[in-house]
Amino acid sequence: MLGSLNSEQELWVDKTLESMDLAECIGQLLMPHHPFESLQSDFPSVAGASTDDWKRLIGRVPLGGICIRKPPSDDLKEMLKAIQAESKIPVIVGSNIEPGSSGPARIQGGEGNDPEVLDYASHAPSMMGFAAADDPDLTFAACRMIAEQRRAHGFHWTFTPVVDINLNFRNPITNVRSLGDDTEKVIKHAEAFVRGFQEDGLMAATAKHFPGDGTDERDHHLLTTSNHLSVKDWRNSYGKVWKSVIDIGVNSVMIGHIAFPAYERFIGNSDHTLPATLSKRVQLNLLREELGFEGVIISDASPMAGLTSRVSNADRAVENILAGVDVILLPETVQDYGFIEDAVRRGKLTEERVRKSARRILELKARLSLYKGTFVDQDLSHMAADAEAVNNALAEKSITVLRRGEHGLRDLKRGEKVLFVNVFSDGFFTNSNLDILIGALEAEGISIDSLDNPTDSVLRDKLAHYDAVSVNICHVPMSGSFDQIGAGFAQSLWRIAHMYHDRVSYTCFGTPYVLHDLPHVPNMLLAYGASVSVQHAIAKVWTGKLEPVGVLPVQESQVAY
Repeated sequence: MLGSLNSEQELWVDKTLESMDLAECIGQLLMPHHPFESLQSDFPSVAGASTDDWKRLIGRVPLGGICIRKPPSDDLKEMLKAIQAESKIPVIVGSNIEPGSSGPARIQGGEGNDPEVLDYASHAPSMMGFAAADDPDLTFAACRMIAEQRRAHGFHWTFTPVVDINLNFRNPITNVRSLGDDTEKVIKHAEAFVRGFQEDGLMAATAKHFPGDGTDERDHHLLTTSNHLSVKDWRNSYGKVWKSVIDIGVNSVMIGHIAFPAYERFIGNSDHTLPATLSKRVQLNLLREELGFEGVIISDASPMAGLTSRVSNADRAVENILAGVDVILLPETVQDYGFIEDAVRRGKLTEERVRKSARRILELKARLSLYKGTFVDQDLSHMAADAEAVNNALAEKSITVLRRGEHGLRDLKRGEKVLFVNVFSDGFFTNSNLDILIGALEAEGISIDSLDNPTDSVLRDKLAHYDAVSVNICHVPMSGSFDQIGAGFAQSLWRIAHMYHDRVSYTCFGTPYVLHDLPHVPNMLLAYGASVSVQHAIAKVWTGKLEPVGVLPVQESQVAY
């Protein structure tokens, strides 16, 4: 459970709240990721926001927090300092720091990254990679270093760990973002994540997505999804996970746009049950009363159709708050600020209710000692090598042999020519950049040529000219994309490349369920993602320097073949 504030922290919370008017209290409840009046789903606005843009918004709406979708950099640090200077009350800075996928620029030095700053989070393996490595001490160490780096750059709150249990292999949200489908393993690593980020009040962690994603095969970006378990089965799985992270003191819980029909005592699907973001029963009865959670409840992103399809635009933020939410993530800031203010004037929402959430948010800021300083002065120059070593150790432990067969690439030699056949579906969450892997192999004297989603005729013409062929499936399911593991009808020869060349290796840089769609391939290596550390580990496997020892954290789909 959350520990009590000390007397100094309590005094700061009490005095600060007493000094705040209603407008300032409402501002504490809003956390946008860009400062414009365009929709929060307008991602180009996120990248284009300047310091002056944020300062103008804070002049209109006294924001309590902002969400940053950029990796740490010196320029970002200066921007955050200027934003803090503009605010009467410390602004809490949140970010979706999911290891291995914490931003759109996942390869160091790629677009959006500062080449002078090694982003420890994006350098790390994915969440499922942590589970495959199955070393809680390394999990803790990696998260601790990520937290130290982010806090030094002005971040305070991470929207991790994902504690969903990946029970349905077709789920388009959890997959490699999750820690797998074994309840005890999820608990073990979720606790290490929380401790790594939160120890010594360094950052606040967030367990998500309550009441639990992973049973449905639909996407709550597109509609309200459901956790289909019975209450008994939920208590024996998800319930244990939530209880464990609450008991060790996780600072916040993110509510998903996910219905829980069994708990709501309805029969049927999510068409007849509210998403948890709008359900008092799920938030107040289950999370607050039964599980005893006393920290901050933050909504999942409010522009997602799992929420917007169920409530009017004018009522969205207000109904979230009435259901139990303390912080609205990605509100339509100016508009929702006005809607909340109007709801208080009309008596639909009480000022007492707004102040109750404002107090929880101030308490979170006090736990992080933001009233003493929003940055931690720390020399990180000595830490980069240690963080890289920890991430590399995790990655090397995570690489998993999904199918051990003939002709896998374990003995590439200097002077050999290798054809990379890279298969991927286009999209924001796709990482098909294997430059790190190519560079590591070329450093060993191995020549690499690449074909991206080649047509059958192009691939067939090329195969005979290489000593070995690597089919690289770069697919991470996200936002309804599960079955798109790459290419189309005229681009299917890669699936049977082993029938046209006697030395073909298959590697999946993503979904652990890849054999469901490729049951006939003779071998498969699994990397759970394509971060820098993972690509270096794969290069070691292919050159015979590393034996893969990762343990698959999920059960493979059961399909007859």
